[in-house]
Parts: sequence; structure tokens; C-alpha cells
Amino acid sequence: MRFLPRLQQSPATFEVSSRRINAFMLVLVVLALTSLVLEYGFFFSDSSRQVFRVIDVAVLLLFMLQQVVKLLRAPDRIAYLSERRIEYMLTAFLLVAAALYPLLADSYAALSEQWRPGSLISIYIVIAQTVIVADILLGAVRYSRKITSRRIQPARIFIASFVIVILAGTAALLLPRATVDGISVTDALFTSASAVCVTGLVVVDTASVFTPFGHVILLLLIQVGGLGLMTFTTFFTLFSGRLSIKERVLMQEMLSRESLGQVRHTLKSIVGVTLLIELIGAVLLYHSWGDVAFTSERAKIFSSVFHSVSAFCNAGFSLFSENLAVSGAAMNVQLNLVIASLIILGGLGFIAIVNIVRARPLGKPGTRLRSRLTAHTRLVLVTSVILIAAGMVFFYVIEYNNSLQSLSWWEKILASFFQSVSTRTAGFNTTDIGAMAVPSTLIFLLLMFIGASPGSTGGGIKTTTAALVFLSAMNYVRGKKSANIARRSVQPNIVERAYAALLFGFALIALSVFLLSFFEPFPLLDLLFETVSAAATVGLSRGITFALTDASKIVLIFTMLIGRVGTLTMMMALTRPAVLNRYDYPTEQIVVG
Repeated sequence: MRFLPRLQQSPATFEVSSRRINAFMLVLVVLALTSLVLEYGFFFSDSSRQVFRVIDVAVLLLFMLQQVVKLLRAPDRIAYLSERRIEYMLTAFLLVAAALYPLLADSYAALSEQWRPGSLISIYIVIAQTVIVADILLGAVRYSRKITSRRIQPARIFIASFVIVILAGTAALLLPRATVDGISVTDALFTSASAVCVTGLVVVDTASVFTPFGHVILLLLIQVGGLGLMTFTTFFTLFSGRLSIKERVLMQEMLSRESLGQVRHTLKSIVGVTLLIELIGAVLLYHSWGDVAFTSERAKIFSSVFHSVSAFCNAGFSLFSENLAVSGAAMNVQLNLVIASLIILGGLGFIAIVNIVRARPLGKPGTRLRSRLTAHTRLVLVTSVILIAAGMVFFYVIEYNNSLQSLSWWEKILASFFQSVSTRTAGFNTTDIGAMAVPSTLIFLLLMFIGASPGSTGGGIKTTTAALVFLSAMNYVRGKKSANIARRSVQPNIVERAYAALLFGFALIALSVFLLSFFEPFPLLDLLFETVSAAATVGLSRGITFALTDASKIVLIFTMLIGRVGTLTMMMALTRPAVLNRYDYPTEQIVVG
């Protein structure tokens, strides 16, 4: 073992050799990605797939070799290994799997034949591809850290992350194996944007146009879009190294946290709580489908996972052509309650969910739980309950003899509750939205415009924004100087931010409707409904989405993107920070109202 220390290099020499190895690794990454795209995205003969297997095995061996060489040449092996512990854990797993090959060949071969016809090498190739993809993601994380170290506005980085995922999703959906008979570039871009922005508007039938491989792509896009790419990359950074101050500031802006010290803990809680809720939701959905027919057990499991993620991320995508109005699901009480619960949890916002989970009574046993809830969480809960109840009552009364006419009284209550929950954020539907009366449509427009809560996967101007605007207006009429919530005063700049979000929200919808009116012959109410649904990332439609022109689709793509990142974030990204003056101008009265 004495030869190992001799391989160590000085930091300067190691830096030069690392660049050469990284250049070599870049070639491996290109080969690995090319092989992955060709193998899983296109149709090839068995002989062609054998060529891909050879490439995959060669890439795997070279990948492990360069990992070992870099470790041996590192000046401080312990520090280098600690910084890249995930990569070397994956490499060690591959080495152990290769070493156990002779002993477990028969067992793995039997398992391989039972799960999918093929040889044992297929299992190792899948593992190798997973490891290489994970290494690519970790490399992207380190690259994102370089980006955050530069003087770039957090808002621009946030928006760029969504644009990157949308473009990558578009390329993936254009792969031949992602669709049954192909899809246009515009439709792929629209579908990708709708999934990443967790909207749910569709211009093609998700169930019949996309293959199971395409459904997996949509699932990944919804999950990444729901949490945000920056959340994922920063979460992985926690395991591949420490967060820098600038990264903490960036995530503080994204997560709307008050202090840098809260970022790390909040980030772990967000990812952990999200995955836990989605897992529980998938299990509950699996036992809730009732009379809904599936082609196989595997399809039922995947459908449970897909709808759980789609519901919690408030995406509204469904694997059924009729959405949840499909036979066996529309009036399924257990299914409706599970989906509605996932929508509500996803729409409350990660900050409120984490606060509720960590809530503990103060003082003696029996102290009220809300003593630990923040003013933000209380406002979110109260506003959400009021909106759900009001929407449910209005929909029940207005649609009693209209779209709900054929249902029994308890089915009318269930449908009203579900649509009130889904309308604000998710976009699932168990009734015909196009058959609603005008008053119900107007109520739905208001609910969609308000949307979910801050820090959630939903859109809209947010529940707290609507509540603060209402409370501040009422306080002004009553002669109060500031808005008070749960015996706490709200800072004036927060109220100003709420009014700005309201104004820019109206401006986005007005501009989008104005543009759509140039390209579409549909009634103004239908265009307004479609626009608000896109801007609030809801996904409900009065049946005109499939008939939209390409120009209208482009308009709605930008509308969904701006609605997902937030109008305030978009305005901050497009404008320069104002230079603060050290003086004030004389005041003068301006008549308003």
C-alpha cells in the first residue's frame, strides 16, 4: 500500500490534472446521455440495443476508473471524499455489485427473467445509468453554486430554472417513445410548460396521446415544477457540501424566510414532508379507486403515484381522458376526499405545513395549539377555510338545478366541496365546467384569481395577499392605521407588496385576454376563464383549450410561466433596483377615491 501516497499531488498539480479528467468525464457524460436518449427515447432493433449495452458498460468502467484515479491523486483524500461522498457511495455500490456478480448470478438471473425478460447485465446497466445520471445532477448542483456566486438577481435565477426545465421537458416529450403517434413542437412546449408550472391545461389528451414513458416524463416535470429546480439543487447541495452565504440568501428569497439560519432546516423539511405526504397519498389512492378499471396492477400503482403527486403539487393532470369525471371516480367519496386533502395540503404552502407539523402547546398541558402557530399560518388557515366553504355553498346553490341536477343531495354536496377545493389551485374536475351557469363561472374566476397560499405549489395572487388587501381596506375605512392579525401588526411594506401583487395580477390577466381576443373567436367569458386558469396555474377550462391556435398557446405559455414564478418576481427580474436617495421631496396632497 506504500505506492498510494506517491499518487497524491500538490493542490496546483491536482487542479491541472482534475481539469483533464473532467474534460474526459465530459465526453463520458455526452456518451451516457446520448445512449440514454437513444435507448429509451427511440425505437431500435435488438442488435442496435446490444451496441448501446456495450457503450453503457464501457462508460461505466471508465466512470469508475476516473473516480478512483481522482481520489488517489487528491491532496487531501479525506476532505475530497467528504465533499463528494454521494458520488463515491454510488461508485462503491457499483464495485460491490460487480464483485458479487459471480456469487449472485443465478439469483439475479432468475429475478431478471421474472421481472423483465433479459440477462443480468441489463440490471447492472440500469444501475450504471442511474449512477451516471446522479453524477450529472450533482455536477449541475456544483455548477449552480458557481452561478449563485455571481451578482445575478435571485429572481432571474429562479425564472431561468423554470425555463430550463420547460425546454428540457419539451425535448423529452418530442422523443418518439413518449407519444403514440407523435406531437407538434408547440403542443410539446405547451404540455411541458403546463406540467412544470403545475397548471394542468392540456391541448392534447394526456391519456391517449402519451405512452407510459411519456407519463413518467410528465410525472417528473410535475414534481420538479412543484418544488422548483432551485429547491432540488440546493437540497442536493446540502449532501454534497455546505451552503454558502450567497446560496442561503438566494434560498431565503425563494422560500420567503426571515433569517438565513432557517433556510437549511426549512429546505430539508420541505422535501421530507413533500415526499412523505405524496407517499401516503399514493397508498390511500391505491385503496380508493373502487370501480375504476385499470389494465394491470402496475397501471393501478403508477396511477396512484401519478395522481398523488399531481394533486399535492396542484397540477391537475390526470391519466383519464375525462379527468376525475370518469365513471367510478366522480362520486367516489373516499377518492374525492383523498384527492381534496392532497390539494389542500399542497395549497397551504410549505411554510404553513412545517409550522403546523412542529406546533406544540405552550406552558401547561391543555394549552391551545394555536399558541404556537404563527400569524402567517393562522391567516392562511382562516382564509383557506372561508374560501372553501364560500365556494362550496355558492356552487351548491347556483348549480343545484343546473350541472348538479342529476345527482342526489349528498352527491351534490360532495361535488360542490371537491370543486370548491380544486378550483382555487388544482384543476381537477368531477363535473362539467363548460355547463356551469354564468354566476358560478364568475365565482370560480374569483377563486382561481385568489389561488393558493405563499410558498405552495399553487398559483394566483395568494390567499394572504387577498386577505391583507381586504383587511387593510377595512382598517382604513374604520380609521385604523395598520393591519393587525392575531395580535400582530403587519409591516406597511408587506401591505404595499400585497397591493402590488394584486395590481400586477390584474395586469397580467388583462394583457393575456387582450392578446387572446386577437387570435380566437370564442366568447369573452371563455377567454377570460382560460386566461385566469393559466395565470393562476389552475388548469380548469370551459372546453376551448383543444381548439386554441398556436399563437394563443404561446400567449398562455408565457402566462403560465409568469403565474407560476409570480408577477412580482417577474417584475423584479425585468427592472433594476432603485437607487435610494438620502433626501425626501416636499409632500403634497393628491386627491384619490
